[in-house]
Amino acid sequence: MFLFLLYQLYRVFTPFLGPIVWAAVLAIVFYPLYLRLLRTMRGNTTVAAAAMTAIVTVSIVVPTASLSTVVTNESVGLYEQLTEWVRSGQLDQRVQQVRASRVGRLVQRLGRQGWEMDWGALVQRSADTISSHVTTFARNVAVFLLDFSIMLFTLFFFFRDGDRMVASLRRLIPMDPIDKDAIFRRLYETLSAVMRGMVVTAVVQGLLLWIGLAVLGVPYAAFLGVASGMLSMLPLIGSAAVWIPCVVYLAVAGLPIKAVCLAVYGTLVVSTVDNVLRPLVIGGAARLPTLFLFFGMLGGVEAYGILGIFLGPVLLSIVVSFIQIYQDQYATPEPKGIALPPT
Repeated sequence: MFLFLLYQLYRVFTPFLGPIVWAAVLAIVFYPLYLRLLRTMRGNTTVAAAAMTAIVTVSIVVPTASLSTVVTNESVGLYEQLTEWVRSGQLDQRVQQVRASRVGRLVQRLGRQGWEMDWGALVQRSADTISSHVTTFARNVAVFLLDFSIMLFTLFFFFRDGDRMVASLRRLIPMDPIDKDAIFRRLYETLSAVMRGMVVTAVVQGLLLWIGLAVLGVPYAAFLGVASGMLSMLPLIGSAAVWIPCVVYLAVAGLPIKAVCLAVYGTLVVSTVDNVLRPLVIGGAARLPTLFLFFGMLGGVEAYGILGIFLGPVLLSIVVSFIQIYQDQYATPEPKGIALPPT
């Protein structure tokens, strides 16, 4: 009966698991700041939780709303520009110019499959995809606002009653107090490290690419910078999915020097941030091997979507904690040598 009731409870909470998990992630990350605010409020948990929720709201809503306006305007302009290129025939002219160049002739010698593509149809489909995503986002604004409101409502109670919730959960776990402390400490360290690492990496890569594209005169730099920051959170994809097409665009536009500069800048600066900063921030604080961290994030995205970026490393760190507990309590050390029988 208890398992049946738990399953029914899971079905009730399933539509809200996303906002609840996001609220839990934000509560864990901002909890040290909440404790400082609580001391300032002289222990008034309700006022401190409300103030902390307001701070999180402002820190998320204001930059997102300001940036979304710029990105939306530039995405619409990008769609119109790509469509105009296809209709006016400018794209075909650029492709013919590239074919006639030395690089184009070399590519034709290696294989003609890439030149036989319908580039106009490909670009038009890409533009239609951008437009459809913007339209879909506009349609889902109501759903987003509902989930965001639920997340903020849950976040307030996590701030105010989080310590009591954690204490109740600790009492339910049938383990020694020392092992409980180790697991909860590992959970907090990993989640905080992943959150810091992902946010810092995304912001730095997005800003770097935004600045680089703006300096080189690539249009829609803000939109592309934001896209780079968002894609940098995904393993295997990263910001290269943005700056490599920009290199191709500059080459097709007859700007080979700028294309080379962007390729070097993207490889040595933008992508290096992802390869150095993310393992340094996440791996060091979470105390996880870089290889396991990579597969944990990649598998987490496959299993849980965008939340898997955080849940994958957290599950991995908890498993590591259980293995250490098992080694400390149950595993017997291997003998250093073979004892010979007395003669």
